[in-house]
This record gives sequence, C-alpha cells and structure tokens, in this order.
Amino acid sequence: MSTTTPVAYRTGTSNAKDKEARLADIRSYYNAVADDYRAWSPGMNMHFGYWSWKVNPLGREAMLERMNLEVLHRLALPPSGAVRLADLGCGAGATARTIVKNRKHSTVDAVTLVARQIVQGVQLNQAAGLPNQVRFHLADYVDTGLHASAYDGVYALESACHASGADKRTLVREAARLLRPGGTLVMADALRRNDKPLPGFMEWIYRLWCRHWAVNELAEKRALHTALVSQGFTDIRFQDISLRLAPSALQIPLFATRFALRELLQARFRLSPLRLGHIVASYAAFLLGLWLPGFGYYMVTARKPADAGTSHKNPSTPS
Repeated sequence: MSTTTPVAYRTGTSNAKDKEARLADIRSYYNAVADDYRAWSPGMNMHFGYWSWKVNPLGREAMLERMNLEVLHRLALPPSGAVRLADLGCGAGATARTIVKNRKHSTVDAVTLVARQIVQGVQLNQAAGLPNQVRFHLADYVDTGLHASAYDGVYALESACHASGADKRTLVREAARLLRPGGTLVMADALRRNDKPLPGFMEWIYRLWCRHWAVNELAEKRALHTALVSQGFTDIRFQDISLRLAPSALQIPLFATRFALRELLQARFRLSPLRLGHIVASYAAFLLGLWLPGFGYYMVTARKPADAGTSHKNPSTPS
C-alpha cells in the first residue's frame, strides 16, 4: 500500500493579471519564509495560539495546538460517525492533523497555493502516521474544484486575510458551495472592527504589515457579516478572542528579535527582502494587536441552513 498522501492539482481558470499577481505574491512569500514558520512551531502551526486555564501561557506549541482544537469544537460536528472537512488555506496541514487525530473517522481536504507546503505536509503526515486522512490540493481556495455540498465543515484559520476585499466574499461563496446543508463554516482571523479610518501612524503600520505578509486587507466585521448573509448563512457569530491570543502574541517581540539576530548572523546579514520583511511585519503585527479600537481577533462561525426554505432569525449583526 502506498503511504504517500495523494495530491490533486487544479489549473486556475481566471487570467486576470491582478489576481495572478496577488497569488504569485502569496506563493513567493510562503516559499521564502517556510523555515521561519518552522522556527515558530515545530509542527508547522502557522497561526497564533489559544490560551485557556489548562494551558501553560509560556508553552507556545501547546497554545497553537489548542487553537486547532478550538476550531474543531466550533465546527459543531455530530458526536459520532464519519465526517468530511475542507481546510481553506491549510499551510502544511497542522490544523488538519490535529483534527483527524482527535476526531475518529474524519478526513480533511486541505487546500493551499504553495507546492512546498504540500511537500512539508506529506512528510509531517507520514511522521504522524496519518498518510491517508489528510488529502492536499494545490489550488486557489476561492476556486478549489472540490465537490459541491460534500463537506460537514469548512474552516479557514488565519488564511481568510489573503482573500480579496474587506468582505472576503469570494472565499465565503466557495465555502457555501462546499458545505452540505446543515454544515458549519469557521473562520479565525484578525479583523477590522469597523471601517473607520485609522490614525496616521497605525495606518502606516497596517499597510507595512499587509505588504510584508502578502495581504491586501483584513476583513471588516460588518462587511464580512453582509457577505455571509448574502450567501445564505445563518446563526452567524463573531466571538472576540483577542485576550485568549495575548499570551502567544506577547511572545512575538522576544521571539522575533532572537530569531532575527540568529538568522542575520548565520546569513552574514544577507537575508532576502521577503525574509527581512517577514521579520519586520512580526513587530508590526504586535503593534496592531495593541490597537484595540481598530483591530480584534475573532472566531467567526456560520451555518448553512439544513432547509433553505426555513426562515432563521440572525441575532448576530455586529455592533
């Protein structure tokens, strides 16, 4: 029996130059900083951690894994039976691995633009003894080519930021297409709390961060909510978990400084512009997290109605 995780390739259908340029920027960024993310997390968890009372606030990897479990919990899957999930923007598949380890009879179709991440993910899957439960797909996550209405849950953990627009409408539309009736969408990411202009210095920091982490703009709460409603989602919830992220976020300045000094010395101060930008953006991310009037980290959940003809009250309109 082959132990190699199958990889599906899909050629994009859009020839729009701006879209292709954006996707090329994302690929270039993640190819350049792959080793940097491994320094952040040996398991290639490419996100912030979730702190709870049972987790050591100094244990970064434990908090990163806890964030994966929080995503699994919010998917609200049936207590037993086989389930099929889609990970939109999977990185090297760390969240998918956590989920299939903790949820029996689950499989994840994991979508990424970056072929190198698939190579890393396959290696990590094999090391974890999970060669067949996580299937990687090289595709744009707004046009995955995966089967419609085939998934019990769809999630995007710190990947929705790369989608275009403040409403992330193209990503929301693809998630709605993939979900079975009654399925749940989970998005965990930093969001703009409102569309008010940022103070000059914070606007500069925000644009610096966007540029160096290959992001056009973060989602804005009300715009994202509108996009979810327009695609038929109900039971929409925006949970602000910014304080849960604080212990891992507070590690950024020390981690980034130590990492930068080590890498600069090893490279004799000849790091590529993309890697230098990644380090600079790490400090910018910390500063943005401190600007609570403008930014917050949210766990967003929404359900595709089991009966499209049933009216649902939606009490979650952001204030």
